[in-house]
Amino acid sequence: MAMILDAFMSKCSNFLADFVQEEVIMLLGVRSELQKLQQQMVSIQSLLKDAEKKKFDDSSIDHWLSELKYAMYDADDIIDLCRIEGAQLLADQNHKSKTSPVCCSFSSALSCFSSIPMRHEIGNRIKELNDRLNRIYENKKYFKLEKFIVPETPQITLVDHRQTSSMIDDVVVGREVEVVANELVERLVAEKVEEKCRLFAVTGMGGIGKTTLAQKIFNHPKIQTYFNLKVWVCVSQTYSETELLKQIIRGAKGSYENAKTKAELQPFLRDSVVSGKNLFLVLDDVWRADVWVNLLKAPLYNADTSVRVLVTTRYEDVAKDMEAKHIHPVMNLSMESSWEMLHRRLFSAEQEELANGLKELGFLIVEKCGGLPLAIKAISGVLSRKERSKKEWEKILRNDAWSISKLPEELRGALYLSFEDLPSHLKQCFLYFSLFPEDAELSRRDFTRLWVAEGFVTEQQDSLMEDSGEEYFNELLRRNLLLPDPSNFLGNICKMHDLTRSLTLFLSKEESCFGDFNLRNSIKSTKLRRLSVAHEEDAVDILDSVAEPRALRTLLASKSDLILDDERLRRLSCLRVLQIKKTKIQILPDSIGILVHLRYLDLDGTDIRAIPESIKHLANLQFLNIRACKYLTQLPSGITQLHNLRRLGLFKTPLSFIPKGIGKLQKLNDLSGFVVANNESCSKLEELNSLKQIRMLSICNLERAQSGAIILRHLPCLSDLKLYFSENSSEPNEEEQLAVEKLFDELVPPRSLEELKIIGFYGCRFPNWMSFSSFETYVPFLTKLEFGDVTSITVLPPLGQLPELKLLTIRNASKLKKIGPEFLGAGVNSSTVIAFPKLELLNIHDMPMLEEWSFGTQVEHNASPRVKLLPCLRELSICDCPLLKQLPKDLNRSAMKSLCIEKANSLKSVHDLPTETEVLQLSDNQNLEKIYCLPTLKGLLVINCKALSCVENLDSLQELILFDYNKESLPQWLLILLQQRGLQNHSNEDFLLHLQCSEKALRQCVEGGSHWELIQHIPRVIAYEDDPLGTGTGYLRYSKQPYVYDTNL
Repeated sequence: MAMILDAFMSKCSNFLADFVQEEVIMLLGVRSELQKLQQQMVSIQSLLKDAEKKKFDDSSIDHWLSELKYAMYDADDIIDLCRIEGAQLLADQNHKSKTSPVCCSFSSALSCFSSIPMRHEIGNRIKELNDRLNRIYENKKYFKLEKFIVPETPQITLVDHRQTSSMIDDVVVGREVEVVANELVERLVAEKVEEKCRLFAVTGMGGIGKTTLAQKIFNHPKIQTYFNLKVWVCVSQTYSETELLKQIIRGAKGSYENAKTKAELQPFLRDSVVSGKNLFLVLDDVWRADVWVNLLKAPLYNADTSVRVLVTTRYEDVAKDMEAKHIHPVMNLSMESSWEMLHRRLFSAEQEELANGLKELGFLIVEKCGGLPLAIKAISGVLSRKERSKKEWEKILRNDAWSISKLPEELRGALYLSFEDLPSHLKQCFLYFSLFPEDAELSRRDFTRLWVAEGFVTEQQDSLMEDSGEEYFNELLRRNLLLPDPSNFLGNICKMHDLTRSLTLFLSKEESCFGDFNLRNSIKSTKLRRLSVAHEEDAVDILDSVAEPRALRTLLASKSDLILDDERLRRLSCLRVLQIKKTKIQILPDSIGILVHLRYLDLDGTDIRAIPESIKHLANLQFLNIRACKYLTQLPSGITQLHNLRRLGLFKTPLSFIPKGIGKLQKLNDLSGFVVANNESCSKLEELNSLKQIRMLSICNLERAQSGAIILRHLPCLSDLKLYFSENSSEPNEEEQLAVEKLFDELVPPRSLEELKIIGFYGCRFPNWMSFSSFETYVPFLTKLEFGDVTSITVLPPLGQLPELKLLTIRNASKLKKIGPEFLGAGVNSSTVIAFPKLELLNIHDMPMLEEWSFGTQVEHNASPRVKLLPCLRELSICDCPLLKQLPKDLNRSAMKSLCIEKANSLKSVHDLPTETEVLQLSDNQNLEKIYCLPTLKGLLVINCKALSCVENLDSLQELILFDYNKESLPQWLLILLQQRGLQNHSNEDFLLHLQCSEKALRQCVEGGSHWELIQHIPRVIAYEDDPLGTGTGYLRYSKQPYVYDTNL
């Protein structure tokens, strides 16, 4: 990843300005040289804006900047050594007294740095560095660089909720895409040829909308009718043949057993696509034809069924080499559509007059975007951060970034301008994505930690760096440089468009490498700073090909074959970030302690047996992950000397205790998997009281805790709390239950809490602070709550009064018999109450004794429109509640959009749901008899509901799915429902009936069968034979218009 010099120099010079005044610098005797270093940085920094602007047209300036970058990396290393050596000197001088703040941060630094020769070496290195920087500064005269000092001004942030969704531009573009998608769908499903396997292609330049078009086709109702199996894979420039084969086999619901090689996997792919299971395969972002010609063509051509393949590629020649039967080139958007797309992203309906005033300039801006949806989205991200005025939009039009000609053509214009418009601190964060694979899931929390470790996040007063880092991530999302994953409820996962990623790769190529074996030649010729060999089987060879491994600051090698030994660690002595999670590493060498610059060490999911005591020498370490290390049972005592540690992840690692002294880690804000123990050498629970910055905390084996050990309400930053009790092999006695109830009464959370999970609590009642009169006052900001394995509870707390709660899960409350009005909270019968005002997801699972769920008679008879129940509910899931007889009578007052009921064997009927409910899923409800009065329902799924006999008044139904392979005929309720639809002449041409049934039932549905008279009037039917072993092969695919009839019976 390329250094963003402005941000890097600003960070270093600001740190030095304060650092040179500290006592440790006097002890080192380097104050004057460091002051000189800081002053030179400030002088050079004023030249950077002009140099960055001219570097594309003058290679000598580019070389000057490279020399400056090398010097700044060395400066950062030397500053680090000054801090470590100075802290050690100060610690030695004051070892009998209380240490200063600096000493507290570095008192455990390497003793080997406390020698006089080392101090002398540091002094010489600083002097040499000053000489280098002076030469670099003097060379400015050859390039005629001008000083440019811009005062720091905040970016204008305009709140626009449209920026949180990536779906808006799809609506705009959809008018042009919809017609093309329908045409291609007709070609895909209507081909009447003997060839069972045919390939179609969508071509066009990057960012033009190929993937959007393919997604519309993939999700088209007629594709769903014709194809039982649909698989989507992103191929990209670098792909693993074996991983791609495995991914397609899994998508086709097949198995590859222990197959590992291409030759072993190809027959499994062929056999996965069995007769009757037609396959629609999308190969997105194909760069070379060999993925089809040499890998997938043979097994799919030899499959015993119909296969259609849709390829997206930038190159028409690739489509031709793959022998595509039809190639559709995606055209650029028209000017009107381009403006409409920009308009929708920037202006609300109330701002139409403002939009009209800027329309002329808007047309000039979108003209520069060349009709590319990605470019328009990128420039909208830039404009969204500016004032909506002619002055600001004219500035955008005049921006030099439009005319940079040395960039690859597809990266020029709006895409590069969107990068250039970023503040310096965001540029370096954006370029960090170059280290991750195409189509990767990008976690907000993971990147926040990495950015902090890399030094990209500036510490703000009264704010954790992690909070600032999360805001950096959000800002990149708002600027449309990241794409939100709509399937992620909490919005913590994003992706990046492949062209946007190409920009990060291009701008980072001098210093970073997302490497595989084919890149070894390139990495030999450059001074790499960051290397990603994640998922690589040749990670060791790639790493050994790096010309100067000591220059590496970041090594990402998760799921690779990397093995670390003493020699390799010595060559990596300047690492800041080392990620080796999910590797087979068993031994972490003692020499890990020489990585004194290390800030981030990730060992999650490895096979390590022990962590060496030398880890105490990692004085700069901020993030340590050792979760799910199944062979690790003990931590070294030196772990409590890591005074800069901000995150310690231990969850699911079978530790018996945490070494004594965890309370000394005052910067710790994230502690996952603290183990409660009571021996003399362990950290006691009360030590956590001193961690005033703790934000995320999970505690295990809580039943071992002593009363009064921890006072949670004195932890003012705590926002995420998870409490786990050990699994109990025997029923707890009354004394044990009273003890745990008393403990929980004392665990009063701070008001800052946003997420709470309680697992395995075996008290008979919830704590007093969850009572009617107090719960919402204690946790007013709680958004996510989960109770699991609360096996002795008989009454739920008043959760309905929590004003911010969005996600609620209650599972395995095995003694709970009734959910009543207490669940809604105090005062619920008032005419102005809103119960669960913001709840979106509600899960009620595994309640073997639950018989009744009621909102209370007063609520259910209160006709006041001001009484609101669950006004934001999106989904309700009820599972494994075998005694529940009926749903709450007033559930229809909610805004529930989706209802899933599974294994509720006492439930007799489902009816009178809210008008907002569009999806109903019913599975294994053995005594369910009736479904009725659901006039707005659009989707119904019924699986193995044997007693169902009546389904009626479903006037808006668009899709009905029935899985039942036990009956020899279609159920009577279905036949009556279909007959009613036929008599009422339903005009819904997209209605889909999807059946998985016995062979006898299926034969009655084909032409000439007893049910054909009903089936032939249904717009779309897809039906498959099924049996308990999953070996059925019969199928029927039918479409009324256009006419499709295909069966093997």
